[in-house]
Amino acid sequence: MTADLPDWGQGTHAEPERTPPRANPLRRTSDRVQHWVGALVVMLSLAAVPAAATGVGQAVHRVEMAKVHASAGSYAVEAHLVSGAGVRKAAARGDDNVTTPVRWTERDGAVRTALVRVDVETSVLAPVPLWVSPGGVVSTVPPQTASEAAVAGWLTAIVTSALVTGIVYVSWKGFVHLMDRRRYAQWAREWDEVEPRMSGRTRDR
Repeated sequence: MTADLPDWGQGTHAEPERTPPRANPLRRTSDRVQHWVGALVVMLSLAAVPAAATGVGQAVHRVEMAKVHASAGSYAVEAHLVSGAGVRKAAARGDDNVTTPVRWTERDGAVRTALVRVDVETSVLAPVPLWVSPGGVVSTVPPQTASEAAVAGWLTAIVTSALVTGIVYVSWKGFVHLMDRRRYAQWAREWDEVEPRMSGRTRDR
């Protein structure tokens, strides 16, 4: 005699059927809206953040490079205060800087003067470094280099990326907060409708 023995190598119980996410009865319309809005925010962030950072960074780089080209050919000179009276008066007033005339000698021997802003501790004998552009514009700030323009562009791009990301994140959190408030209000209304019936059944028992 032979008997049919159960196949112990296989499970004897059926696997529970999994409910597709869209068929989940607990998934409300607001949940689906939040899901799709979240997916849209992610896609827009992946596209908008790099685009905004690149665009703003390149714009700043172009502006800074224009300054580099404008100052190309600038040369340094050492000037001296024409008089120390203005510096002494500003120091007596407690000022940190003062605009005063300075004088220097050009390469061709010509003597030039200009009004520049200097520290009040500058003495008459102390040299005042200046940079003169080919057009004759005098500056106390060294001309910008191409590498500095590139750094300015990169830094601007990084700051823009962080700023746009922060705006997107705050906007998303605000949207979620509004959706949660709407869900809480809906749950409160539904509870107000269900609770009396549940209380009535309890009293009947």
